[in-house]
Amino acid sequence: MHNESRKIWLVALFTLMLAVPAGAQEQSLATQNGERIHPHAFQVGEKLDFDISFEFVKGGTARMQVSEIADIQGNRCYHFVSTAKSTLTVDHIYKVRDQIDSWRDVEGGFTRLYKKKLREGKYKSDKRVEYFPEDSTAFMYRRTDAKPETLSVTGHVQDVLSALYDVRTFDLKVGEPIYIDLHDIDKRYILKIDVLGKERVKVPAGTFDCIIVEPLLTSSGIFRKEGAIQVWLTDDANHMPVLMKSKLYFGRVWAKLTKYDLGGK
Repeated sequence: MHNESRKIWLVALFTLMLAVPAGAQEQSLATQNGERIHPHAFQVGEKLDFDISFEFVKGGTARMQVSEIADIQGNRCYHFVSTAKSTLTVDHIYKVRDQIDSWRDVEGGFTRLYKKKLREGKYKSDKRVEYFPEDSTAFMYRRTDAKPETLSVTGHVQDVLSALYDVRTFDLKVGEPIYIDLHDIDKRYILKIDVLGKERVKVPAGTFDCIIVEPLLTSSGIFRKEGAIQVWLTDDANHMPVLMKSKLYFGRVWAKLTKYDLGGK
């Protein structure tokens, strides 16, 4: 597959993950966050389904779900699962079957375990990071059969999937950015989230009053430095993502909510 076409689909399928852009600068961890006033913005059983399109051509689907509360290292954790796959038509060109799993401490609101399983064409990657914040340590596995690498990770961090759920817990106010302490496999960043404004949007799942947020991306690559990714969250206590847009030099990628179940029954 042509390299530019490959990039299009990869960007599309990872728009949901708020992935850290390649080449972003590591920053000081001395930041201030807004107030978390929605600690229960999501519940077990929540399922969000999205169609992903490049301009007007559907290229794949994605699902984000809160599957259970699991025991990790003796701690109760939300288990988040995000899957992305290409359509049958695209499969013939470049088949994608990706899954990211994140276990977020229920009480502390930080990551305890993170797994990334990528199946993209002939490319395969399985990575896992186990976090032990009490010991300021994490163990990273670059392959399923690899020995762990010991990392020094002080404090409480989010992975790229739990970061989106973390955003939902904040009191989002237009013009007031929030900051997330983000750890992506072996890099640590401060991710700035700008709160841009409010808008009513219509997607296949319905019409929603939303608040628009934009993660600050600093990569030059195929992303623009400004306006690369915007996410529309419902302007209520759930802050459910209903629309995502990634603006590239050669077009736009859309992720639109098609079906949802807030769970908690």
